[in-house]
Amino acid sequence: MAKKYLDKNVLDAAIERLEIMFQNFDNIYFSVSGGKDSSVMVQLANKVAKKMNKKFDVLFIDLEAQYHYTIEHIEELKQLSQIRDFYHIALPIALRNAVSVLQPKWICWEEESKHLWVRSMPSGSINIENCPFEWFKKGEEFEEFIVQFAKWYQQKYKGKVACGIGIRTDESLNRFRTIVFQNRKMTFKNYNWTTKLKIHEKHIDVYNFYPIYDWTAEDIWGAVSKLDLKFNYIYELMYKNGLSIHEQRLCQPYGDDQKNGLDQFKALEYDTWGKVLNRVNRSKLW
Repeated sequence: MAKKYLDKNVLDAAIERLEIMFQNFDNIYFSVSGGKDSSVMVQLANKVAKKMNKKFDVLFIDLEAQYHYTIEHIEELKQLSQIRDFYHIALPIALRNAVSVLQPKWICWEEESKHLWVRSMPSGSINIENCPFEWFKKGEEFEEFIVQFAKWYQQKYKGKVACGIGIRTDESLNRFRTIVFQNRKMTFKNYNWTTKLKIHEKHIDVYNFYPIYDWTAEDIWGAVSKLDLKFNYIYELMYKNGLSIHEQRLCQPYGDDQKNGLDQFKALEYDTWGKVLNRVNRSKLW
């Protein structure tokens, strides 16, 4: 954790940013994926919230075709002491299918494809049977769901809302430009690691916070070791399978870049591999 930024190491800087969130917002949710970045972010947030006697919510969008260890880790995160509500979303959301020219999109948790589901419907999830979102329609795009949920959450609690997002800019120049350059966005109190959310070019009273935006992969695993944080065991298996900490990715498996890592399912979770292989039309797969 030796990296310096404005005379602070990145761990101290992230904790300070989380403190700013809890000092200024009563309603906060963190978006998690089960990956290492959002996992570290929300566990740090729990430490800060506990110290400040605050609560927060968590949004997890379950994409169905995921590693067993990812879901196991999500269940661990659900036990964090300061969580008020955990929104485990298992709705039929449309996702990219880059392994087929005939079926360019697939819909996770689609009832018509239940016989092909990679996993059973998770208990306690928000699904098509109990969906509280009047605006949701089957096949809604992932990106559209994210912003509509933010709007719904803000309307539910009123006032300004903070959403914590665990992305790091060292993985993408576009991420760096989006987060750092203030002249392209509205921020909260001029903090460049915040962005006011827009829906169809109209701002809503929700601010995205990026508390670990300046971290590296080494920083993530340094924090896990130093603070004895929980982590998704699939990363250990990826490392043993030859992937460096910079190559490891957790995303829906059929995306444009993610399809190149489909064989990881075969190496790491063989039972899951067969189900993933049969889940979508794969006219371009090998």
